[in-house]
Amino acid sequence: MHVDVALEPVYSASELAELAQLADEQGIATLWVTNDPQARDLFMLYMKAAEVTRRVRLGVMAISPFEIHPVKLSSALQTLNEASNGRASLIVGGAGAITANTKLDLSRRVRAVRECIDILQETNADTPLNYEGEIYPVWNFRNEWAVEPRPRVLAGANVDQMLRMSTRHADGIHMSDMPLPLVPGVIEKVAGALETHGRSLDGFEINNFWAFHVKPDGREADFEARSRLILRGMLKEMYIEPFLNEDEVDIVRRNLPSFYKPFYDRDAFRAAGGEFENIPESIAETLVESLTLTAATDDLDGRLEILHDFAAAGLTHITLGLHDDADEAIRLIGKRVVPALTAV
Repeated sequence: MHVDVALEPVYSASELAELAQLADEQGIATLWVTNDPQARDLFMLYMKAAEVTRRVRLGVMAISPFEIHPVKLSSALQTLNEASNGRASLIVGGAGAITANTKLDLSRRVRAVRECIDILQETNADTPLNYEGEIYPVWNFRNEWAVEPRPRVLAGANVDQMLRMSTRHADGIHMSDMPLPLVPGVIEKVAGALETHGRSLDGFEINNFWAFHVKPDGREADFEARSRLILRGMLKEMYIEPFLNEDEVDIVRRNLPSFYKPFYDRDAFRAAGGEFENIPESIAETLVESLTLTAATDDLDGRLEILHDFAAAGLTHITLGLHDDADEAIRLIGKRVVPALTAV
């Protein structure tokens, strides 16, 4: 199973280039940076990283066709691919961070993502594209300067409609926070949908973002994990029902503000001892244990079982989501995680 890492969109071009070079040296398969409309433009940001790396793929996670028209997105993606000598990757999603700043109509998001992926995959240097899209019709379009190998285009997919759609033309799927008990069912659905399109799981990337909170001080690792728990699938029912009973799920869902507050005010959360308002400690511990990889550095090897289980369930890639101290985390992953998983 290949090991990717994902960074928050907080770095300058120079800082990202340093982290990309480190990821390149540490055997990371793909370096992803999460897309945020309020952050720096990722395609421009990666230009310096493309110059100083040789092997690691450079990935944008994730962009919606509602924020960039697929024709313009194709040119941006192909530019990064040219600069990196064929190492660009992209996740196309249905919504994402753009919804925090706009009131877009997302009623046809599955169709929009499907057409976007079609356009990205069919655009080439040789033949003008004429595409009869319902949302994004395109005619006489090509990137005549595009290079091979072409970019890898994944669908950001966690639920049935998007998962099945992705098998039509995407190079794979990228899930987020998908709990281990649900992964076999997802892969079964994907395999069946691929078969209907004359495709197989061979060469089809199945990736999952998984939060990685590992620090020398286990208490700091636990605090980081807790302060970002709301990001784990926004704690929707499908992500927590495999681990909590009905009453516990109800407690979490009725008290979501208790998880938002630590994310926006970590100082106050630290002053409160890292405890959530109105949330029993047993529930908090279960969520951290079940939705993240959280450990003291000395205890990491004992926590790698979850990643081996993901590989056994059928994942081809795991994307470890990093937060604070990303450089230290990349070194640790290169030394302890990559060697443990590359043979799996």
